[in-house]
Amino acid sequence: ALLEKLLSTFRSLLDQLLKKAPEDAHVIEEVRDKVVIPDEYALRFTLNPLEETSDLVNREEELQMLQQTYENWKITHNPVLLVAEAGTGMTSFLFHAQRTNFPDAILIEDDIHISSHNELTHLLKEKLQLSDVRNLKDIEQELEDKEETLVVIFENVERLFMRRIHGFNLLKDFLLFVHATKRSIYWMITINKYSYYYLDRSMDISSNFLSIIRLQSFRPKHIEQVLLKRNEDLELVFLKPAEMSTIFARRLRSSNDSAYKQTILREHFFNRLYDFAKGNISRSILFWMNSIARITDTKIYLKAFTPKLTGSIPLDELFVLEAIMQHTSLSPKELELVLRQSSKNSKLLLEFLSEKKLVIPKYYDDKKRFEYQINPMYLNEIKQLFHSRLNRNF
Repeated sequence: ALLEKLLSTFRSLLDQLLKKAPEDAHVIEEVRDKVVIPDEYALRFTLNPLEETSDLVNREEELQMLQQTYENWKITHNPVLLVAEAGTGMTSFLFHAQRTNFPDAILIEDDIHISSHNELTHLLKEKLQLSDVRNLKDIEQELEDKEETLVVIFENVERLFMRRIHGFNLLKDFLLFVHATKRSIYWMITINKYSYYYLDRSMDISSNFLSIIRLQSFRPKHIEQVLLKRNEDLELVFLKPAEMSTIFARRLRSSNDSAYKQTILREHFFNRLYDFAKGNISRSILFWMNSIARITDTKIYLKAFTPKLTGSIPLDELFVLEAIMQHTSLSPKELELVLRQSSKNSKLLLEFLSEKKLVIPKYYDDKKRFEYQINPMYLNEIKQLFHSRLNRNF
């Protein structure tokens, strides 16, 4: 009799679950087909800098500070240093500042590592449109003779150093050049946040700048604004996440109303996105694209994904990741110089990290040259490892 009673109770519970399943599936169905994202949709979420200044959000305070440093420069002639984490929109911010506040500014981009005075002289000569100059002293003299003022944006100043013996000389000489020309040039110089952390402790780079502007992380409302604007013509459908707490699952089952379930699923999705991105707009975009479970002409089905580091990271690989972070990106040859090890060993370490997807290649215009950079997908996780295992307190 007891057994029959238990079986009856089990059947009753099973019947209730089966009755609820179709209702749940209407809103939170599992989508298992391989996702093919159309190119035209993927272009909405490119990680390239924004071309339209109207699309820039959450940078009003920094723009105001930048304008104030320019007004101060007219009196004090001090350059300004802009510090930002990779992926937080530094170049987009500079494009906007150039078009709105400084239309005549000269933008000097040096994505590729500059390893000699000749390379730096050639770059400055070309960008500043100078004639017969052979070194930084000649450039300084010609600028002084012209007696005109310029606004110059110099991106990625960390590309002027190499973490090796005598590897800081070029950067130090450039900073001396900046001080020598600061009366005729309003210098806006940018640096990667982790490079700044390293260079400030190794050579006190901050002492060269009385004005330092740190680009803040994006607030959740601004991240949501950026993402939703790119989906204005599509309906968003949020699916049940693969992992959820007991409380959230109970809340999801508490109502049969599809609209209510979509509301709480949407809230859960964006909370997961904010927690992953930590205010980094590039990581927000990567989270979104990896969460697409299905896409049609009118709808986007989203299921929050859970990124996880695969496998352990030995100490030697962690040192490689830190070297890349300090320089923003490194070629295999440059890594060999920094770590002072064989070419074969450097390439093997990079191969291991590539297989784990912790680093990705960054190609240049000719597609022949490339450097390795940290995969933005695992940026926060890698920084946590620097803190816990290498005691880096940035």
